[in-house]
Amino acid sequence: MKPSVFLRAGLCLSASLLLPVLGWASGSEKASIEAARANNIGVALMNQQLLAKALAHFEQAHKADPNSIIPVINKGLALIYLRRLPEADATLVAASTMAPSNARVWYSLGLARFEAGNQEQALADFQHAAQIDPADADSHYYVAAVELALKDYAHASEEFQKAIDLTPLHASAQYGLARALQRSGKTDESRAHLQRFQEITQSKVGILFSTNYGEQGRYAMVQDMLAPPIAIGPMIPVKFVVGTSSEAASKSAPSAGVTGAGACIFEGDGGKAIVSLGSGGNAIHVHRVTTTGSTEEISAKETGLVLTGEGVSCAVGDYDNDGLPDLAVALSDHVEMFHNLGHGKFANTTAALGIHPLNRPTGLTFVDFDHDGDLDLYITGASSGVGAGPSVLWRNNGNSTFTEWTAPTAVGGTAETASATLSDINNDRAVDLVVTGKDSSPSIFENQREGAFKRVALYDDATLGATRGVLALDFNKDGWMDVAVTHVGAPGVSLWRNVEGKHFERASLPTDGIVEAWGLTAIDIDNDGWIDLAAIVKDSHGTRLRVFRSLGARGFEDVTESLGLSKLDLTGARSLLAADVNGDGAADLVIARGNVAPLVLLNVGGSKNHSLRITLTGLADNKLGLGTKVEVFVNGSSQKFEVAGASGYLGQGSAEIIAGLGQEDHVDVVRMLWPTGVPQDELDVSAVKPVAMTELDRRGSSCPVLFSWDGEKYQFVTDVIGAAVVGHWISPTARNESDSDEWIKVDGSMLRSRHGRLSLRFGEPMEEINYVDQLRLVAVDHPEGTEVYPDERFLSERPFASGIAVLASSQRRLPAGAWGDRGEDVLPLLTHRDHEYVRDFENLNYVGFAKEHSLTLDLGEWSPERPLRLFLSGFIEYFSASSMYAAWQAGLTPRAPTVEAQMPDGSWKKIIDDMGFPAGLPRTIVVDLTGKLPPQTTRIRISTNLQIYWDQVLVDNAANATEGIRQTELSLASASLAFRGYPKQIDGRTPGDLTYDYQTISATGPFQWQRGNYTRYGTVTQLLKAKDDQFVIFGSGEEIDAEFSDAALPTLPPHWKRDYFFYADGFVKDMDFYEALPFTVSQMPFHGMSTYPYPKNEHYPETGNTLDYRLDWNDRFETGDRTQLFQFHYVPTVSEPVTR
Repeated sequence: MKPSVFLRAGLCLSASLLLPVLGWASGSEKASIEAARANNIGVALMNQQLLAKALAHFEQAHKADPNSIIPVINKGLALIYLRRLPEADATLVAASTMAPSNARVWYSLGLARFEAGNQEQALADFQHAAQIDPADADSHYYVAAVELALKDYAHASEEFQKAIDLTPLHASAQYGLARALQRSGKTDESRAHLQRFQEITQSKVGILFSTNYGEQGRYAMVQDMLAPPIAIGPMIPVKFVVGTSSEAASKSAPSAGVTGAGACIFEGDGGKAIVSLGSGGNAIHVHRVTTTGSTEEISAKETGLVLTGEGVSCAVGDYDNDGLPDLAVALSDHVEMFHNLGHGKFANTTAALGIHPLNRPTGLTFVDFDHDGDLDLYITGASSGVGAGPSVLWRNNGNSTFTEWTAPTAVGGTAETASATLSDINNDRAVDLVVTGKDSSPSIFENQREGAFKRVALYDDATLGATRGVLALDFNKDGWMDVAVTHVGAPGVSLWRNVEGKHFERASLPTDGIVEAWGLTAIDIDNDGWIDLAAIVKDSHGTRLRVFRSLGARGFEDVTESLGLSKLDLTGARSLLAADVNGDGAADLVIARGNVAPLVLLNVGGSKNHSLRITLTGLADNKLGLGTKVEVFVNGSSQKFEVAGASGYLGQGSAEIIAGLGQEDHVDVVRMLWPTGVPQDELDVSAVKPVAMTELDRRGSSCPVLFSWDGEKYQFVTDVIGAAVVGHWISPTARNESDSDEWIKVDGSMLRSRHGRLSLRFGEPMEEINYVDQLRLVAVDHPEGTEVYPDERFLSERPFASGIAVLASSQRRLPAGAWGDRGEDVLPLLTHRDHEYVRDFENLNYVGFAKEHSLTLDLGEWSPERPLRLFLSGFIEYFSASSMYAAWQAGLTPRAPTVEAQMPDGSWKKIIDDMGFPAGLPRTIVVDLTGKLPPQTTRIRISTNLQIYWDQVLVDNAANATEGIRQTELSLASASLAFRGYPKQIDGRTPGDLTYDYQTISATGPFQWQRGNYTRYGTVTQLLKAKDDQFVIFGSGEEIDAEFSDAALPTLPPHWKRDYFFYADGFVKDMDFYEALPFTVSQMPFHGMSTYPYPKNEHYPETGNTLDYRLDWNDRFETGDRTQLFQFHYVPTVSEPVTR
């Protein structure tokens, strides 16, 4: 997601906030306010890619205020992106008469005309914009782009250079200049600028233009309207009252020696409870909370949470992903882990998990730092002399054990640390850690995805001193998580605005008189949609609460007294948490006070405004969804949240998100980005009751898939070049070796000629990027009763499979017997290709991995004088780079299928180290056993720890009959690239057994695009005829429509059958967290590379031909931030071959 594109409602006030103002505004003010409201909602809708709805709001705004130019320009831009170009032209011409000196008008008009092919007019418009605003690099870029299209290369070069001079990181200008220089014959200069383009693009720091809204320059962005100055309305009547617990109200906490007093909100199968920490023989207290705010302590004997010592902090997380949240507790000298057994019972599993004392803890949090789907544990504190530093990171191995992992990640720190919270500070989809302590500034540990984190300071003001509590929040709604911290001294609390992930600027808070602070929490006290802050502070009145209400752009105001909290004595209080304890939709406050019962402060009045309450459940991710980003869009306004682990000081609040909505009672979009990279949208969500959202069961990675025209429709064949993936994590020191090509059998019944052409479609159904170099089609004729298959399978290392045609004779037969891993007869499952698979093995939690399992076959009688082959049909549930990493943590490595033969004495002897397996979805592989089995041996055993599902096994011991195969290569007549969308995915009964319905397609899906330059849409035939590293580069939802001529097909002899072999060569790269360079098109792979990414002494071939290819063909750009609805909306779709 791109925060600069999504509207953050600083100016876009929701209707519920504007309506009260209309009551006292004058007639002209009312018109301006109505216009601003409609326009600004339209801006938000544009940012959500709801273009038609946005257009309607811009028209409404223009009607309300006909003299304002802003909604007219906005309307013109909306029409451009709706591809209603004549209307856009007319609208923007009218705008140019209203505001002839407005650069945005001419820029937008230039875009409309450039898109319509009116290049001469577009050039004049962009030149006019550049004359009005000569400092706008984007105007110069488009002047150059039009001149390039008009073949005025000299002037284009000058204008591209002006854009670069004004904005050195203008990646698209670098590419355009390279192209202009190349066409001017200046090859060396062109190559230098193309290299600079690749560097900027790969580093994700440059400006890259595409044809998508929000990615064509600042003048192509719709504008907010400034209505008459409107402040956020006054707070509705809200008070906080002490819950009815007599115990909490009558007792105060001790004032001396308080070092812990931590607490966390526990939401298990019994509802909400408060876990607070004390000291002595009963360090853990669990209190059940009622709707009146009263607390009732549950005995340790009942829960099993028995612990002696000085309690400091606690955290909640489901470390084994069994659906039951577990509890981590920090004492002053070590950490204890309690596994949730269900029904309110816990068991201490610390020793079994392998966690032992390495520091003197001051805080702890669960965090999935490595994005492998399970929760790790980060413990802040002081060095104990045996650890690597003040803080310690325990990596979850995924098998109910943890490994200390501080040194490899470099998150140990130097000075004593106090608190930590997770947040994706720089929006790079890798979770970071923000850590407070005795350093002169809190530290941000930026996640580099693998290896050591990069440590940077939050700020450089050494006068602020040591810090305690920390939380991340988006207080100004700009899409970047800001940071609030508490201090050991004055000012007690400070708030830091995140400036696009680059640095932080201090925001003002009314902290007068505060000399020290401890716990803090984010809370929307009045559900107005703006995040407020509450903190436990010390001032001249003692230890008490201070609450700062957000006023939007005007900062914060202290509302402690008006909330009825100014007289509350909180001596000894430390941890402050927010949670809706009584279920009324307004966040309450919980204060921990050591051995004294926690104090519950009920929010009375906040629920008069509405809220959306969201709880998350992960599937591929950790079950609590910790680390998930959640954005809530309603009526033109937006809010962003992250599901944190620990937050504030010494504790962890509720995992439930409470998004204030004012008077709105539904939400337009809830957008989630889960830690493993799964985007998900939920639309038109009612706020009437709490909403539970489960992670989308989405596959992000699949090889490109193949469809064939059968005379009536396109049928799914299978996926292709799955073994061609590049950059997959294998071990800390290795990446995979790619097998770039594959032959796929297409049954003759699935491919029929139409008008002399055989049509196949080869597309990306998920979010991988594909570099396709060559496509071929061979007709394979053979006698009826026989079958033919290419020698193809996934092998771990070279030499890879040959791809040659192998005949399965008419004498092929079933094995004499087949037994599964548990000894059961599975021969009936292997008789037919019917998607009834052998699946009698136990899958592990790591995708693609299973417990070691075997399939035993009795081959029956066979002759060593003739070839002996197996034809095995099935599929693999592929492992991913992330699951490979997670399995490695648990001590597992993938074991390719081995083949053993049973000797006469009953022992087993390995005869094949790597048999190979089907390289993706269902297909048939050939295993040649000729010369490998001792005579008289009939039983073999195939063993692996991969999730391989066998559907059919046939044995063939007939003589070689290669003369029974006739092959005819067909020429590629045409190939074109286009966006097609997402054919409907249909899941079989066996997990991973997918097929696709090409007659039902969605234009949108829960996928994203890599950043960089892709091959332009249209004819690409020339690029696919030879294997020359000149790829057709395409991404999510795009496909190649390939048609082969049938002119060379010979007449089929009587009683013969014709099938086809489809060939593809290329590479594939997915967006897995542990994929190398997952978010960019570069580096460009090539066939001679030693590995991927390749070392600096290797490079993509640099010749005149490849330079021309890169600049002439790959001129379609994606920023990596394209916005769409991350949902499928399938509709019936009629598709036919292009040739008529």
